[in-house]
Formats: sequence, C-alpha cells, structure tokens
Amino acid sequence: MLGYPFRPLLQAIEAKGGPAAVAEVKRRAGVPADRVYRMSETYLDEECQRMMAATGEVLGLGLEETCDILAEAFLKDTLKRFPAWYEMCANSRALLEYHPEIHNGFAASLTDPKASQAVTDKFRLEKLEDELIVHYRSPNRLCMLYRALARRVVAYYGDEASIEEPRCLHRGDPECEFRIRWTS
Repeated sequence: MLGYPFRPLLQAIEAKGGPAAVAEVKRRAGVPADRVYRMSETYLDEECQRMMAATGEVLGLGLEETCDILAEAFLKDTLKRFPAWYEMCANSRALLEYHPEIHNGFAASLTDPKASQAVTDKFRLEKLEDELIVHYRSPNRLCMLYRALARRVVAYYGDEASIEEPRCLHRGDPECEFRIRWTS
C-alpha cells in the first residue's frame, strides 16, 4: 500500500486521542515509533491491515468507523494538498471517474515495477450513461474506505447518489463492485 493514506490516518488518530494514541497504534501494529510514511513509497499490505486494526482497538472503533475517520481525514488533506483535483472536476461523478488516474499517478513514482503494478491493478471503471461501476480488488480489503470516500466526495459537491455494493471481498467475492447512480 502507498504511504499517503497513513499520513491523514495518523493525523486523525492524533486529533481523536492525542500523541499517546498515535504511539499506541504504532506499538500495537508493530510499527517503529519513528516511522514516517512517505507518499511515494509502498508499505506491506500486512502493515496496513495491522494499522487499521490497531486504530480501531485504540479508538474503540470497528473497521467501518475506522474507515470513516480515515475518509474524512483523507478528504480534508487532499483538499488542502491537491485542490486542483477538485477544482477541475465539475461534480462528484467527474472526480470519481478521475480517481483511478489519481491513484495510479502515485504508482508512477514507484521504482519497483511489481509494486507499481500492484497499485494500478486495484481499480477498474465502467462508465455507463446512468451509473459508474467501480471494480476494486486489494489484499487490504478496504472497500469500506472507498465507499466512505465516495460518500464524502458526493457530499462535498452537493450531489445526491446511491452507492450499492453487490459484490464484496468480505462476502467471499473475488472483488468488490460499487454501483454509483446520481439522482441529481
């Protein structure tokens, strides 16, 4: 997993529980206390899974709630760090259609071709007239994070959309499939 999402996650943990909570999450996840996550580096999927689990344990949250706080922190961080993404998109559909390109742009900075391919293989889109179908496959199984981010992007633009997930890795499917339909 790319290091970028860890940065806003650690900020959210600190906002909710202070520096001691950050230290405890890292300790429980088996991450060095001095670990600084870098945007253009990859980290083991197992580390991501341990960080998400430890965050939930320390803050008393389930995985979905942990994904919600990460999605909120991630949106705030990207609005500050990458405002052009939001400015160049007229609505939530445009940004969600652009999402794989954003995601894969980070992979382009990786020097290891296998790591880069692992990042770019996570998302695939089908753009239909009345809906966007997002296919997601990752060993981290963070479909709840994608759903939370999509909801926040829709709300940010003031749009209305339904988000269904007829297929899910957590239910034993080979991938997650999101069907997003805009109603306004």
